[in-house]
Amino acid sequence: MGKKREVEKSEQKSKFDYHSSRFFSLLFPGVYAAVLAIFCLIYGIIPGPEFLVLIFLIYAAYNQRTWRFLKDWLPFITVFLSYEAMYGVADVLAKYALHSGPLNLEYAMFFGSIPSMVLQQSIQMPVLNYMGAFFYSLHFFAPTIFAFILWRESPKDYWKYIVAFGILSYSALLTFLVYPVAPPWYQFNALHTPSWTGPEVVRILTVSVDSSLGIPVYKTVFDFLSPNQFAAFPSMHSALPWLISLFAIKIWRKKALPVLIFPIGVWFSAVYLGEHYFVDVLGGIAYATIAFIVVEKFLPQLSRRFNFLKKHVPKL
Repeated sequence: MGKKREVEKSEQKSKFDYHSSRFFSLLFPGVYAAVLAIFCLIYGIIPGPEFLVLIFLIYAAYNQRTWRFLKDWLPFITVFLSYEAMYGVADVLAKYALHSGPLNLEYAMFFGSIPSMVLQQSIQMPVLNYMGAFFYSLHFFAPTIFAFILWRESPKDYWKYIVAFGILSYSALLTFLVYPVAPPWYQFNALHTPSWTGPEVVRILTVSVDSSLGIPVYKTVFDFLSPNQFAAFPSMHSALPWLISLFAIKIWRKKALPVLIFPIGVWFSAVYLGEHYFVDVLGGIAYATIAFIVVEKFLPQLSRRFNFLKKHVPKL
């Protein structure tokens, strides 16, 4: 009887388990990601965070975490969708009251020139164009992927990150509404007449990269899918990588130091590509740092003092 049971157990182990959550939790998200990648390549678009969330939802469903995933990710999705909705409104209002503070400050800091123009005139080359496009495009994926990593590995820090993400997004959105700033490629060139023959700031992503690819990937993303051209300050492309780095280093210490390549690469790319002033990058770093400090230091102190916050603010 003992040998018979052992044989039955070995046969059960050898049979493929169609209910294996581990297998299908990797298979189906992988298939979906592959189809999504093919679709994006064919039509020349970059998927937003909502598409990535679906990948993680499939994974959660096959790991019996669906309800927890929906409950935990609803705040992140709400912040993202509300930000995107108001982002377009800011574009409509901004064009009537553009500010030139970053440009003027840039002129004062760099003796009558701006870093975007200097970089493009001195070191522009195809390799840097593609490198800049790569780092700049990570903005569309990294915040959502990092949120998923924290959700799985460190739930407490996941909630901290979501709150900081919300503070950063809404404070930046408010700034876009009251202090709209155009990027260098738009504002610097708009100051000159059509007969101007001097140096210009080129929008490398649409002028060079799209031309090399043969499809208008970035023109589609920035002119149709994400149409606000007047949300340069603070630079959210610079802020989010720095926020991710702050949380990563705080959680994983020295092991996370290589992640600093991410924000540094984005900061350089934002200026080199003509998408942001150096001042915009500094603004993004400042906004992200403040959001991180508020979540790590300020909110925990307030929640200890006020019962309302203690009940309704996630345990920070």
